[in-house]
This record gives sequence, C-alpha cells and structure tokens, in this order.
Amino acid sequence: MATAQKKQSNIKTLKDVIFMYSSVSVPQAQLNGDNKAPLSDNPLEFHSYEVKILIAEERFKKLKKEFKGAKNFANAKEFEKEEFLEANSYLTADDLADDLVMIKFSQACLRTDKKTKDRVPTFPIKQIGIKGQVQDSNGLTIAQDTDIGNGTKGHFQFNPVVNEHGTYLYPHLLCITDLVEYSGGAVEEDLDSLGLEELGDTDIVQMAKEVTEEVSEEEDLDTLF
Repeated sequence: MATAQKKQSNIKTLKDVIFMYSSVSVPQAQLNGDNKAPLSDNPLEFHSYEVKILIAEERFKKLKKEFKGAKNFANAKEFEKEEFLEANSYLTADDLADDLVMIKFSQACLRTDKKTKDRVPTFPIKQIGIKGQVQDSNGLTIAQDTDIGNGTKGHFQFNPVVNEHGTYLYPHLLCITDLVEYSGGAVEEDLDSLGLEELGDTDIVQMAKEVTEEVSEEEDLDTLF
C-alpha cells in the first residue's frame, strides 16, 4: 500500500526569538502619508497585524543572505545590548545576544478575493502555545486572543512570497514558549525612546494587493517541537 507523502511547505521557522510590540488580534493603524485612496469603505483598510521579533545580528545576517532583498529588512533596527537592557529592564543579560536586530513583519487586515473581487479578512496570524499547543512552558494559557507582552519568548513562522513586486515575508504563526503577560503601558513612549519608528510603515495598500492564498498554507508544526 502506498504511503501518503507529506505536503511540502514553504513555511520557515525561526526558533527562540523575543517578541516585541506584537499583536495578532488587534489591528494596528498604518500611516497613509501619500493620501492613497482606500480600496473599500471597510474600516480595516489601512490597518495591519504586526509582529516584531528581536534576534541576534548574526542570525539576521544569515536571514538576509537567504532572502535577499526582502522588503522586511530595509528598515530593520539595530541595537547595542547595553542600550536595549537599559530601556527594557524586564529583560536580563542572559536573554540577549551581544548585538541585536529588530525586524517587523506585517499583514494587511484585508485582502481582495480573487473570484469576487470583494475585500475580505486576511488569513489570521495563528498563535499557539508549546504544551499541547494551548499553554506555554510554565502552564500559562495561550489562545488566539492572548495579549503578549514585550519580552515574550517563542518560535516564529513566516511565509516567503515572491512575485513581481519582490520578496515579502508574511507573518504566519507564533508559538509561545515563555509568555510575558501584557500589562498595557505607554507603548508609544517606548517606541519613541528606542527609535522604532525607523522600522517604517508598511505600504498597506500595495501589500493588500500582493496578499495571495499562499499565506493560508498550513503551518509546519514539526519544525516547532
């Protein structure tokens, strides 16, 4: 009897990253500095879901080499370890490599359905835990709507999409191994103090045109555990 072949996946996994200023459930408004016309009257136009990860500079260099020219890398923010620790006291020296890079991954909240041409919600960025996919390593519950605080640790999956506009790495899944529970706070002040505005705003109209069914591809859970 022939055995079923495992479906090949384009999904890529980055293990052991730190999540900062990330949300898979709360839409984030994007600037429209060029005053582009919205593609519909849906209130989620010019909104996206965002994931920002912090990784060692050496890992970032390897990522850039593997995905040359990816749009996500253009405004990645570099930090010195001591500078970052001073601004983020909830992290310890053991949490961070000597040189750090923060990368932003965005997904427009809406896409255009290929058949109907209607504006419809994009596929969600999934969020799971590591214990049976419902808890982190400490037993804290992880759900799709769990707000994760800065410094949360885990694994991150993204889907590389290449088309005539170039290469874009779409956020696909967060696997939380060590949850830092979100406590609110002055996120904007933190962004200003670290210069994270340099990460840049996504061209959400262009990105909405580029999103395809490819981002719905199943996650490769085998690479997470």
